[in-house]
Amino acid sequence: MIPNDLDIITKARTLNYASPFFYTSQDILRHNYNTFTDLFSNGDVYYALKANSDPRILTFLKELGCGFEAASSYEIDMLLKVGVDPAKIIYGTSVKPMKHIEFAADNGINRFAADSIEEIDKIAQAAPGVKVFIRTIVEDSGSVFTMSERFGAPVETVKDLVLHVRHCGLKTYGISFYVGSQAASADRWAQGINRIRPVVEELLKEGVMLETINIGGGFPVAYDNHKDAPTLHEIVAKLNNALHLLPYVPKIIMEPGRALVASSTVLVSEVISRSVRGDKVWLGMDAGIYNALYEAMIHQGLTQYAVHPYADVPGTPRIAVTIAGPTGDSLDIITRHVEVPEFIGVGDRLIFENAGAYTVVMANPFNGFPVPPLYIS
Repeated sequence: MIPNDLDIITKARTLNYASPFFYTSQDILRHNYNTFTDLFSNGDVYYALKANSDPRILTFLKELGCGFEAASSYEIDMLLKVGVDPAKIIYGTSVKPMKHIEFAADNGINRFAADSIEEIDKIAQAAPGVKVFIRTIVEDSGSVFTMSERFGAPVETVKDLVLHVRHCGLKTYGISFYVGSQAASADRWAQGINRIRPVVEELLKEGVMLETINIGGGFPVAYDNHKDAPTLHEIVAKLNNALHLLPYVPKIIMEPGRALVASSTVLVSEVISRSVRGDKVWLGMDAGIYNALYEAMIHQGLTQYAVHPYADVPGTPRIAVTIAGPTGDSLDIITRHVEVPEFIGVGDRLIFENAGAYTVVMANPFNGFPVPPLYIS
Protein backbone atom coordinates (compact mmCIF):
# COMPACT_ATOMS: atom_id res chain seq x y z
CA MET A 1 0.00 0.00 0.00
CA ILE A 2 1.43 3.35 -1.07
CA PRO A 3 1.06 6.04 1.65
CA ASN A 4 -1.27 8.94 0.86
CA ASP A 5 1.60 11.42 0.96
CA LEU A 6 3.04 9.62 -2.08
CA ASP A 7 -0.06 10.12 -4.24
CA ILE A 8 1.40 9.90 -7.74
CA ILE A 9 -1.92 10.75 -9.45
CA THR A 10 -2.08 14.12 -7.68
CA LYS A 11 1.57 14.73 -8.60
CA ALA A 12 0.98 13.80 -12.23
CA ARG A 13 -1.82 16.35 -12.49
CA THR A 14 0.69 19.12 -11.77
CA LEU A 15 2.96 18.14 -14.68
CA ASN A 16 2.72 20.01 -17.97
CA TYR A 17 4.97 18.00 -20.26
CA ALA A 18 3.91 17.45 -23.86
CA SER A 19 1.69 14.38 -24.22
CA PRO A 20 2.23 11.47 -24.07
CA PHE A 21 4.78 10.89 -21.31
CA PHE A 22 5.71 8.57 -18.47
CA TYR A 23 6.44 9.97 -15.04
CA THR A 24 8.37 8.07 -12.34
CA SER A 25 8.34 9.05 -8.68
CA GLN A 26 11.64 8.45 -6.90
CA ASP A 27 9.81 8.64 -3.56
CA ILE A 28 7.61 5.67 -4.51
CA LEU A 29 10.61 3.73 -5.82
CA ARG A 30 12.32 4.30 -2.48
CA HIS A 31 9.17 3.30 -0.59
CA ASN A 32 8.83 0.06 -2.59
CA TYR A 33 12.49 -0.84 -2.12
CA ASN A 34 12.36 -0.11 1.61
CA THR A 35 9.23 -2.25 1.97
CA PHE A 36 11.11 -5.26 0.61
CA THR A 37 14.19 -4.69 2.74
CA ASP A 38 12.12 -4.09 5.89
CA LEU A 39 9.96 -7.21 5.46
CA PHE A 40 12.79 -9.50 4.33
CA SER A 41 15.22 -8.96 7.20
CA ASN A 42 17.33 -11.92 6.06
CA GLY A 43 17.06 -11.06 2.39
CA ASP A 44 18.79 -9.11 -0.33
CA VAL A 45 16.93 -7.39 -3.16
CA TYR A 46 18.19 -7.93 -6.72
CA TYR A 47 16.03 -5.88 -9.07
CA ALA A 48 15.13 -7.73 -12.28
CA LEU A 49 15.90 -4.92 -14.69
CA LYS A 50 13.97 -6.56 -17.54
CA ALA A 51 10.90 -4.83 -16.02
CA ASN A 52 12.28 -1.35 -16.70
CA SER A 53 15.92 -0.67 -17.57
CA ASP A 54 15.83 3.12 -17.79
CA PRO A 55 19.34 4.21 -16.69
CA ARG A 56 17.96 6.78 -14.25
CA ILE A 57 15.91 4.14 -12.47
CA LEU A 58 18.91 1.80 -12.35
CA THR A 59 21.10 4.58 -10.96
CA PHE A 60 18.55 5.51 -8.31
CA LEU A 61 18.14 1.90 -7.16
CA LYS A 62 21.92 1.47 -7.12
CA GLU A 63 22.22 4.46 -4.79
CA LEU A 64 19.65 2.87 -2.49
CA GLY A 65 21.91 -0.19 -2.20
CA CYS A 66 19.89 -2.47 -4.46
CA GLY A 67 21.41 -5.42 -6.26
CA PHE A 68 20.46 -6.43 -9.80
CA GLU A 69 19.47 -9.55 -11.72
CA ALA A 70 20.53 -9.54 -15.35
CA ALA A 71 19.53 -11.89 -18.17
CA SER A 72 22.11 -11.04 -20.84
CA SER A 73 25.47 -9.42 -21.44
CA TYR A 74 23.54 -6.43 -22.78
CA GLU A 75 21.80 -5.92 -19.46
CA ILE A 76 25.07 -6.43 -17.61
CA ASP A 77 26.62 -3.75 -19.80
CA MET A 78 23.77 -1.37 -18.94
CA LEU A 79 24.47 -1.90 -15.25
CA LEU A 80 28.22 -1.45 -15.59
CA LYS A 81 27.70 1.79 -17.51
CA VAL A 82 25.76 3.32 -14.61
CA GLY A 83 28.45 2.23 -12.17
CA VAL A 84 26.93 -0.86 -10.56
CA ASP A 85 29.51 -2.94 -8.69
CA PRO A 86 29.82 -6.41 -10.34
CA ALA A 87 29.49 -7.87 -6.84
CA LYS A 88 25.91 -6.56 -6.82
CA ILE A 89 24.94 -8.38 -10.05
CA ILE A 90 23.73 -11.94 -10.54
CA TYR A 91 23.24 -13.59 -13.93
CA GLY A 92 19.89 -15.12 -13.16
CA THR A 93 18.62 -16.71 -16.36
CA SER A 94 19.42 -20.38 -16.73
CA VAL A 95 19.92 -20.34 -20.53
CA LYS A 96 22.83 -18.18 -21.69
CA PRO A 97 25.01 -17.79 -24.79
CA MET A 98 28.61 -18.81 -24.18
CA LYS A 99 29.86 -15.36 -25.18
CA HIS A 100 27.55 -13.72 -22.65
CA ILE A 101 28.92 -15.97 -19.89
CA GLU A 102 32.46 -15.01 -20.89
CA PHE A 103 31.57 -11.31 -20.95
CA ALA A 104 30.03 -11.53 -17.50
CA ALA A 105 32.99 -13.37 -16.01
CA ASP A 106 35.49 -11.02 -17.66
CA ASN A 107 33.66 -8.13 -15.99
CA GLY A 108 33.69 -9.61 -12.51
CA ILE A 109 30.26 -11.27 -12.35
CA ASN A 110 30.66 -14.44 -10.29
CA ARG A 111 27.12 -15.79 -9.70
CA PHE A 112 25.33 -17.69 -12.45
CA ALA A 113 22.13 -19.72 -12.72
CA ALA A 114 21.84 -23.11 -14.43
CA ASP A 115 19.14 -25.75 -14.79
CA SER A 116 20.93 -28.54 -16.66
CA ILE A 117 24.23 -30.41 -16.81
CA GLU A 118 24.89 -28.85 -20.20
CA GLU A 119 24.52 -25.32 -18.82
CA ILE A 120 26.78 -26.11 -15.87
CA ASP A 121 29.42 -27.44 -18.26
CA LYS A 122 29.19 -24.23 -20.33
CA ILE A 123 29.74 -22.13 -17.23
CA ALA A 124 32.66 -24.31 -16.13
CA GLN A 125 34.29 -23.77 -19.53
CA ALA A 126 33.61 -20.05 -19.89
CA ALA A 127 33.80 -18.90 -16.26
CA PRO A 128 35.81 -21.41 -14.19
CA GLY A 129 35.58 -21.10 -10.43
CA VAL A 130 32.39 -19.01 -10.22
CA LYS A 131 29.39 -19.65 -8.02
CA VAL A 132 26.41 -21.48 -9.52
CA PHE A 133 22.85 -21.76 -8.26
CA ILE A 134 20.43 -24.31 -9.67
CA ARG A 135 17.05 -23.17 -10.88
CA THR A 136 14.26 -25.63 -10.20
CA ILE A 137 10.59 -25.92 -11.11
CA VAL A 138 7.91 -25.09 -8.56
CA GLU A 139 4.14 -24.66 -8.83
CA ASP A 140 3.33 -21.58 -10.93
CA SER A 141 -0.23 -22.30 -12.05
CA GLY A 142 -2.52 -19.39 -11.33
CA SER A 143 0.14 -16.84 -12.19
CA VAL A 144 -0.63 -14.60 -15.16
CA PHE A 145 2.68 -15.49 -16.80
CA THR A 146 4.16 -18.94 -16.12
CA MET A 147 7.78 -20.01 -16.62
CA SER A 148 8.00 -23.68 -15.71
CA GLU A 149 7.59 -24.95 -19.27
CA ARG A 150 10.77 -23.24 -20.44
CA PHE A 151 12.99 -22.86 -17.37
CA GLY A 152 13.95 -24.93 -14.35
CA ALA A 153 15.13 -28.44 -13.53
CA PRO A 154 12.78 -31.05 -12.02
CA VAL A 155 13.25 -30.90 -8.25
CA GLU A 156 14.27 -34.57 -8.12
CA THR A 157 17.34 -33.75 -10.25
CA VAL A 158 18.52 -30.72 -8.27
CA LYS A 159 20.69 -32.60 -5.79
CA ASP A 160 22.70 -34.25 -8.59
CA LEU A 161 23.01 -30.93 -10.42
CA VAL A 162 24.38 -29.22 -7.31
CA LEU A 163 26.88 -32.04 -6.87
CA HIS A 164 27.82 -31.72 -10.55
CA VAL A 165 28.58 -28.05 -9.92
CA ARG A 166 31.07 -29.12 -7.27
CA HIS A 167 32.45 -31.87 -9.52
CA CYS A 168 33.19 -29.26 -12.24
CA GLY A 169 35.29 -27.16 -9.88
CA LEU A 170 32.59 -24.51 -9.55
CA LYS A 171 31.27 -23.24 -6.23
CA THR A 172 27.91 -24.51 -4.99
CA TYR A 173 25.93 -21.34 -4.28
CA GLY A 174 22.25 -22.17 -3.89
CA ILE A 175 18.88 -23.02 -5.37
CA SER A 176 16.49 -20.66 -7.12
CA PHE A 177 12.85 -20.91 -8.12
CA TYR A 178 10.27 -18.68 -9.78
CA VAL A 179 6.54 -18.79 -9.12
CA GLY A 180 5.67 -16.96 -12.35
CA SER A 181 4.66 -13.33 -12.76
CA GLN A 182 1.62 -11.85 -11.01
CA ALA A 183 1.20 -14.84 -8.71
CA ALA A 184 -2.37 -15.04 -7.47
CA SER A 185 -1.76 -16.90 -4.21
CA ALA A 186 0.19 -15.69 -1.17
CA ASP A 187 1.47 -19.18 -0.40
CA ARG A 188 3.28 -19.82 -3.70
CA TRP A 189 6.70 -18.85 -2.30
CA ALA A 190 6.16 -20.90 0.86
CA GLN A 191 5.18 -23.84 -1.33
CA GLY A 192 8.42 -23.35 -3.24
CA ILE A 193 10.44 -23.59 -0.02
CA ASN A 194 8.52 -26.70 1.02
CA ARG A 195 9.19 -28.20 -2.40
CA ILE A 196 12.97 -27.82 -2.12
CA ARG A 197 13.28 -28.62 1.62
CA PRO A 198 14.05 -32.34 1.03
CA VAL A 199 16.83 -31.32 -1.39
CA VAL A 200 18.34 -28.98 1.19
CA GLU A 201 18.27 -31.79 3.74
CA GLU A 202 19.83 -34.32 1.35
CA LEU A 203 22.59 -31.92 0.33
CA LEU A 204 23.40 -31.25 3.97
CA LYS A 205 24.04 -34.98 4.39
CA GLU A 206 26.47 -34.69 1.46
CA GLY A 207 28.32 -31.90 3.25
CA VAL A 208 26.86 -29.13 1.09
CA MET A 209 25.42 -26.12 2.89
CA LEU A 210 23.74 -23.71 0.50
CA GLU A 211 24.78 -20.10 0.74
CA THR A 212 21.49 -18.82 -0.61
CA ILE A 213 17.95 -19.59 -1.70
CA ASN A 214 16.72 -17.34 -4.47
CA ILE A 215 12.92 -17.02 -4.33
CA GLY A 216 12.78 -15.03 -7.57
CA GLY A 217 10.06 -12.51 -8.31
CA GLY A 218 6.40 -12.72 -9.23
CA PHE A 219 5.25 -10.43 -6.42
CA PRO A 220 1.94 -9.10 -7.74
CA VAL A 221 0.74 -5.58 -8.42
CA ALA A 222 -2.90 -4.63 -7.85
CA TYR A 223 -3.90 -3.72 -11.39
CA ASP A 224 -7.57 -3.03 -12.02
CA ASN A 225 -8.17 -6.70 -12.84
CA HIS A 226 -5.94 -7.96 -10.00
CA LYS A 227 -7.29 -5.94 -7.09
CA ASP A 228 -7.42 -9.05 -4.92
CA ALA A 229 -3.71 -9.78 -5.41
CA PRO A 230 -1.98 -10.90 -2.18
CA THR A 231 0.03 -8.29 -0.33
CA LEU A 232 3.73 -8.54 0.35
CA HIS A 233 2.98 -8.80 4.07
CA GLU A 234 0.79 -11.86 3.45
CA ILE A 235 3.44 -13.46 1.27
CA VAL A 236 6.22 -12.91 3.81
CA ALA A 237 4.17 -14.29 6.72
CA LYS A 238 3.62 -17.59 4.91
CA LEU A 239 7.19 -17.67 3.60
CA ASN A 240 8.69 -17.24 7.07
CA ASN A 241 6.66 -20.17 8.38
CA ALA A 242 8.12 -22.37 5.64
CA LEU A 243 11.69 -21.13 6.17
CA HIS A 244 11.59 -22.10 9.84
CA LEU A 245 11.11 -25.74 8.79
CA LEU A 246 14.44 -25.85 6.95
CA PRO A 247 17.41 -27.45 8.74
CA TYR A 248 19.10 -24.03 8.45
CA VAL A 249 18.09 -20.79 6.78
CA PRO A 250 20.46 -19.56 4.05
CA LYS A 251 20.58 -15.98 2.86
CA ILE A 252 17.40 -15.20 0.93
CA ILE A 253 17.60 -13.46 -2.42
CA MET A 254 14.54 -12.03 -4.14
CA GLU A 255 14.28 -10.60 -7.64
CA PRO A 256 11.33 -8.19 -7.76
CA GLY A 257 10.91 -6.35 -11.03
CA ARG A 258 7.27 -5.42 -11.48
CA ALA A 259 6.71 -5.04 -7.72
CA LEU A 260 9.44 -2.38 -7.47
CA VAL A 261 8.69 -0.22 -10.49
CA ALA A 262 5.06 -0.65 -11.57
CA SER A 263 3.47 1.63 -8.96
CA SER A 264 6.28 4.18 -9.24
CA THR A 265 5.20 5.29 -12.72
CA VAL A 266 2.17 6.62 -14.57
CA LEU A 267 1.48 7.22 -18.23
CA VAL A 268 -0.17 10.50 -19.19
CA SER A 269 -1.89 10.40 -22.59
CA GLU A 270 -4.15 12.78 -24.50
CA VAL A 271 -7.44 11.99 -26.23
CA ILE A 272 -7.07 12.45 -29.99
CA SER A 273 -10.52 11.21 -31.02
CA ARG A 274 -13.97 10.52 -29.59
CA SER A 275 -16.57 8.56 -31.53
CA VAL A 276 -19.51 6.23 -31.05
CA ARG A 277 -19.28 2.72 -32.47
CA GLY A 278 -22.43 0.68 -31.92
CA ASP A 279 -23.55 1.57 -28.43
CA LYS A 280 -20.08 2.32 -27.05
CA VAL A 281 -18.07 5.53 -26.84
CA TRP A 282 -14.52 5.07 -28.13
CA LEU A 283 -11.63 7.27 -27.06
CA GLY A 284 -8.50 7.28 -29.20
CA MET A 285 -5.29 8.19 -27.34
CA ASP A 286 -1.89 9.42 -28.48
CA ALA A 287 -0.33 6.38 -26.75
CA GLY A 288 -1.43 2.76 -27.06
CA ILE A 289 -0.31 -0.80 -26.59
CA TYR A 290 2.55 -0.62 -29.08
CA ASN A 291 4.32 2.53 -27.98
CA ALA A 292 3.40 2.43 -24.28
CA LEU A 293 1.21 -0.28 -22.68
CA TYR A 294 2.15 -3.55 -24.34
CA GLU A 295 0.82 -5.78 -21.57
CA ALA A 296 -2.70 -4.49 -22.21
CA MET A 297 -2.69 -6.64 -25.36
CA ILE A 298 -4.88 -9.69 -24.94
CA HIS A 299 -2.00 -12.08 -25.68
CA GLN A 300 -0.08 -10.64 -22.73
CA GLY A 301 -2.60 -11.27 -19.97
CA LEU A 302 -4.92 -8.34 -20.68
CA THR A 303 -3.45 -6.12 -17.96
CA GLN A 304 -5.95 -3.44 -17.02
CA TYR A 305 -4.58 -0.15 -15.78
CA ALA A 306 -6.63 2.09 -13.50
CA VAL A 307 -7.54 5.25 -15.44
CA HIS A 308 -7.87 8.71 -13.92
CA PRO A 309 -8.86 12.01 -15.56
CA TYR A 310 -6.11 14.62 -15.65
CA ALA A 311 -8.73 17.14 -14.55
CA ASP A 312 -11.98 16.19 -12.85
CA VAL A 313 -15.14 17.90 -11.68
CA PRO A 314 -16.60 16.34 -8.52
CA GLY A 315 -20.06 14.92 -9.09
CA THR A 316 -19.68 14.67 -12.86
CA PRO A 317 -21.55 11.63 -14.26
CA ARG A 318 -19.35 8.88 -15.64
CA ILE A 319 -19.71 6.78 -18.74
CA ALA A 320 -18.20 3.49 -19.85
CA VAL A 321 -15.78 3.81 -22.76
CA THR A 322 -13.41 1.77 -24.86
CA ILE A 323 -9.89 3.20 -25.00
CA ALA A 324 -7.66 2.58 -28.02
CA GLY A 325 -4.23 3.70 -29.15
CA PRO A 326 -3.25 5.84 -32.14
CA THR A 327 -2.06 3.17 -34.60
CA GLY A 328 -3.89 1.64 -37.54
CA ASP A 329 -3.82 -1.84 -36.01
CA SER A 330 -7.03 -3.44 -34.72
CA LEU A 331 -5.22 -4.93 -31.71
CA ASP A 332 -4.32 -1.47 -30.41
CA ILE A 333 -7.01 -1.46 -27.71
CA ILE A 334 -5.98 -0.60 -24.14
CA THR A 335 -9.29 -1.47 -22.49
CA ARG A 336 -12.78 -2.30 -23.68
CA HIS A 337 -14.54 -1.06 -20.57
CA VAL A 338 -13.54 1.66 -18.14
CA GLU A 339 -15.49 4.53 -16.65
CA VAL A 340 -14.41 8.15 -17.15
CA PRO A 341 -16.17 11.51 -16.65
CA GLU A 342 -18.70 11.98 -19.45
CA PHE A 343 -17.13 15.26 -20.56
CA ILE A 344 -13.83 13.63 -21.61
CA GLY A 345 -13.13 14.47 -25.24
CA VAL A 346 -10.44 15.50 -27.70
CA GLY A 347 -7.64 17.39 -25.97
CA ASP A 348 -8.34 16.03 -22.49
CA ARG A 349 -5.75 13.89 -20.75
CA LEU A 350 -6.00 10.58 -18.93
CA ILE A 351 -3.57 9.10 -16.41
CA PHE A 352 -2.83 5.36 -16.45
CA GLU A 353 -1.73 4.03 -13.08
CA ASN A 354 0.86 1.32 -12.30
CA ALA A 355 2.56 1.87 -15.66
CA GLY A 356 6.19 1.35 -14.66
CA ALA A 357 6.74 -2.33 -15.52
CA TYR A 358 7.03 -3.90 -18.98
CA THR A 359 5.99 -0.64 -20.63
CA VAL A 360 8.93 1.61 -21.54
CA VAL A 361 11.24 -1.36 -21.98
CA MET A 362 8.87 -3.15 -24.39
CA ALA A 363 7.54 -0.13 -26.29
CA ASN A 364 8.27 0.42 -29.97
CA PRO A 365 7.44 3.11 -32.56
CA PHE A 366 4.96 1.08 -34.58
CA ASN A 367 3.29 3.17 -37.32
CA GLY A 368 5.87 5.83 -36.46
CA PHE A 369 4.28 6.83 -33.16
CA PRO A 370 7.25 7.47 -30.84
CA VAL A 371 7.76 5.91 -27.45
CA PRO A 372 6.74 8.49 -24.82
CA PRO A 373 9.64 10.05 -22.93
CA LEU A 374 10.07 9.22 -19.24
CA TYR A 375 10.53 11.97 -16.65
CA ILE A 376 11.73 11.16 -13.15
CA SER A 377 11.94 13.19 -9.97
